[in-house]
Amino acid sequence: MSESQGPQQAFGRAAGSYDEYARLQTGVANALLEQLAEQWQLSPSLAVDLGAGTAALAAPLRRQWPGARWLALDIALPMLEHGRKLGRLGDGFAPVCADAEQLPLADASVDLLWSSFALQWCDDPMTVVGELHRVLRPGGCLALALPVAGTLDELEQSWAEVDQQSHTRALSSAEQWMRALAEHDFLVESRREVIREHYPDLRAIGAMLRGTGAHHVERSGPVGLTGRRKLARLLEAYERRREPEGLPVTWQVLYVAGTREKGQGARNKGQGARDK
Repeated sequence: MSESQGPQQAFGRAAGSYDEYARLQTGVANALLEQLAEQWQLSPSLAVDLGAGTAALAAPLRRQWPGARWLALDIALPMLEHGRKLGRLGDGFAPVCADAEQLPLADASVDLLWSSFALQWCDDPMTVVGELHRVLRPGGCLALALPVAGTLDELEQSWAEVDQQSHTRALSSAEQWMRALAEHDFLVESRREVIREHYPDLRAIGAMLRGTGAHHVERSGPVGLTGRRKLARLLEAYERRREPEGLPVTWQVLYVAGTREKGQGARNKGQGARDK
């Protein structure tokens, strides 16, 4: 994220609409929390919600780990400001505007790192996982949920029938994330889930993407206005994928839970991460 202002600006503009359109994101975060509540008995002193957005999970996270001092970290200041207006942020869940690839935290200072639907916008899994390793204490816990390659596949394929430009941001694969975790001595277990939503039309899909800030695009060439003819062709291409429930939108979600190894030896060269 540090090399591009795209996500920061897009999420900032979506601050007021995010909660309305982020039903899937909230559902995934709750599923991750339920999983951890069953698996972990933790008493963290310092916990961080990376990519907290409007801090919609502040209350359930504090209920789950009431003794922790939480930091709500997000790259988009308007998101945090909106969360404060909603009364979600304060002394017990303090806002911090920062980039996940350049965390303003001391080495080995965090007991629990939590992140849901945020780190996928980082440019390189190896870089951001290295930063997570730096700030997490040995034996500290890590919990992630993030969409990976294959997400929004229907939209990408439909655009490919229209032109050769990039209209969806390329996401890292689950294998790239697992490799980065293994290289940085994380002992984790993971699972993958395919979630399919359906929308009545393309306008509703666009509204969801804009409302959650997920519509930003990185192009290799000049950016121009999308003409009506291209939009009409996109609509035709997407309509060919229509199912009885509506136009499909697929999310490939990777869930990860584990710990940073306590040893300070050489990296495990891929032996630390297990995928279910």
